[in-house]
Amino acid sequence: MIVSPQVDLEFKALMPPLSTEEYDRLQQNILADRKCHDAVLLWNGFIVDGFNRFCICVEHGIEFKVEELHFDSKDDAKIWIINHQLGRRNLCDAARIELALCRVEMLKNAARKNLARAGSKRVGEPLTKTSDFTKINVKEAIAKEAGVGIGTLQRYMQVKENAKLLEKLQDGEMKIGTAHRMLGTELEKRLRKADKMYAYIKQRLPFDNEDINKQVYGKLEQLGMQLESLIAKLKGVYHEQVEDKTRV
Repeated sequence: MIVSPQVDLEFKALMPPLSTEEYDRLQQNILADRKCHDAVLLWNGFIVDGFNRFCICVEHGIEFKVEELHFDSKDDAKIWIINHQLGRRNLCDAARIELALCRVEMLKNAARKNLARAGSKRVGEPLTKTSDFTKINVKEAIAKEAGVGIGTLQRYMQVKENAKLLEKLQDGEMKIGTAHRMLGTELEKRLRKADKMYAYIKQRLPFDNEDINKQVYGKLEQLGMQLESLIAKLKGVYHEQVEDKTRV
């Protein structure tokens, strides 16, 4: 009999945290009844569902039930966690996309392993159940898993490079569309600033002055090339966003 459930950090990372309001509501329900109605689900003694229930019960000395689930591997347990979490209606789109990204990547890895093992299997010997996941349209698969459109997925993938906006998305404080528009505004500002810096440097590069310090000249020229590359990258992302807006 398992007395003390254990916490696996990889499992826990696949469980989006409850909002403060959700956690408080769950805690109030458990304290009101002095009982946890839903069991804490485990695999090999590690929590795969019910982490918040477990924490609340331990903190307040409330008894709870445990139920052991059976999976063939840790990866199968992770996929179950992701599927279970995707079934929650209160997840924001950003959290659902992140879970879908994890699931699709795990299934792709499983498929590659199955294909690698296929060469060493005898003819007629079956592969594992994930062997059919060999060819997929990645964008479509992720969007379908997350329950969002491909356009929303693409906008999220652009926004997630911005740490501040990503945090607001994950906290549910902002919608993906709003964050994407804010990102476009920020890119415009960065692009204008980069253009000014590049123009400033190019104007001051004395290409016809043979007496200039070669080391300084080299650094200025290198900086000019870096800025030129940055501007091209920013323009590429910005134009993608402009085109994307015209399709929405």
